[in-house]
Amino acid sequence: METVISTVIMIALLLMLILGLSQNIFSSQAMLSESSQQLQERLQDQSRTALASAGATTSPTGNSVTLIFQNTGTTKLADFQNWDVVLQYTDAVGSAHVQWYPYPSQWVAQIYQTVSPPVLEVVEPGILDPGEYLAVAVTVSPTVGTGTTNLATIAAPNGVTATTVFTH
Repeated sequence: METVISTVIMIALLLMLILGLSQNIFSSQAMLSESSQQLQERLQDQSRTALASAGATTSPTGNSVTLIFQNTGTTKLADFQNWDVVLQYTDAVGSAHVQWYPYPSQWVAQIYQTVSPPVLEVVEPGILDPGEYLAVAVTVSPTVGTGTTNLATIAAPNGVTATTVFTH
């Protein structure tokens, strides 16, 4: 009789253990499936996003760089506070700098329908629609050196990047 009671207890413990493990497995599988779906959505968003360089200029004093990019994809872009702007440049004394610039304290954005002649956007202000141009004015310190060739990279919140070369 004692072995029957202990066997029943052991079987009940095993069933509880199996049910607990099954619940954890199903929960983990659901989390994995959700993460995979989010990854697929992000990859699809990235595949529809494209930025192309449309020019870059440096101010005569070298303390400001204006970068122009065109949205050549099909995704509308916004949320500039989540964008990254990184400049790799040489200053007036020949020192190399690689610096990330925060929005809006060191760079500002303006959206144009066309850049030549410059026509400000009218439809959906503040959103970079497909075909529109984004002008990014970056304030740099120390100033960009004269006669230097430099590199700028911009990254949208979904991870799509574009680079351009600028000289002073």
